[in-house]
Amino acid sequence: MSKKKNFNVLDFGSSKIRFSVFDNELSKVHSESKSIEFENNFDDYFDEIKLIIKKAEKKISNHIEDLILSLDLKDLLTIDISLKKNLDGKSNIKKIYNFFILELEQIVDTFHDRYQIIHTIFNKCIINNKVYYEIPEDIELIDNIKVDFKLICFPRIFLKRIINFFNKNNINVSNIFCTSYIKSKYYLPKLGKKNISFLEIGYKKTIFICYKENKLKFIQIIPIGGFHITSDISKIFNVTFDEAEKIKISFYETESEFSYKKENNNSLVVQEILSKDISINDLKSVILYRVQEIIDLNFKQKNLNNNEINLNDSELFLIGNGSLLFKNNSFHLSDKFEFKSLNFYDETDSQICKSSLVYYLNNYKILKKNTKKLGLFEKFFNYFSE
Repeated sequence: MSKKKNFNVLDFGSSKIRFSVFDNELSKVHSESKSIEFENNFDDYFDEIKLIIKKAEKKISNHIEDLILSLDLKDLLTIDISLKKNLDGKSNIKKIYNFFILELEQIVDTFHDRYQIIHTIFNKCIINNKVYYEIPEDIELIDNIKVDFKLICFPRIFLKRIINFFNKNNINVSNIFCTSYIKSKYYLPKLGKKNISFLEIGYKKTIFICYKENKLKFIQIIPIGGFHITSDISKIFNVTFDEAEKIKISFYETESEFSYKKENNNSLVVQEILSKDISINDLKSVILYRVQEIIDLNFKQKNLNNNEINLNDSELFLIGNGSLLFKNNSFHLSDKFEFKSLNFYDETDSQICKSSLVYYLNNYKILKKNTKKLGLFEKFFNYFSE
């Protein structure tokens, strides 16, 4: 009797590897995570992945032959682009979209040849001067059409190297996704809100993703993250990077506004801070200064206005390891952006992996069940129905 097929998901983060195995009921069979600093040292990173996969194979008593891969890279590229076409009457909307998809590929190949499209996201289309937020299927007479897309792209050289690694180890990469985008789509219906923004503070990057009426309106990345907070602590207080990281992490574990007293605090980390005569107020000032910079850079009003975003209507959720600073602490940030609310969303490693699996099943696995061989446009058209 053949074993049931499992789904394997690897999240290739900048500072953490997450690997989870799920069964056909989407229940977790196995999960493991490993923290590692990624400084373009692919060999060390790949060695860790090998160990994690071997351990998983022993746990599930089965060989892992394929996996879904999710990535978050600090040199991720996002592109907002509109394509339009004037026509002379009766036209096949599917053929028009097929043409647009090919044109998008050509544009990226020509002007951003270092990158490869990972996600092609439909925003809206205007047909015969009428706006549609879903793709209409019943229009035959088209005089003019314009479609707005958002593209998420990864560096080709990185994708080639990581795929070659898995190929050499006899593992097929089924699909590649952008972790932050996939996570945000997974969390969106769970939160039950239509206007939500996510700020993910990662290791060396921060990603801001904004949804309006459940539609992705804006995605932006800046190359500043938790690493830079740790570096600030290290430089300003003259401690090693590892000591600074311990000090920063000690903020994660408090249950109120961070403070300590000599006479009743037994924390070794706090005792180390005290021994170095580091002021808690100075520490908080350093952390808040960098966090405020991250927020200010992400919420530039010009960028928001250009994307028809009003933060007054949006609820902000903080995600990512860097956001753990806000889980139990009271930090007084500038409220000039006037979000409806500011919340911390507690996510687990297996949940992050599961978000990729759910996206895959909703958008790709269904296509494979269709007995009819789908062309490029049909795949693209079904993708829009997510």
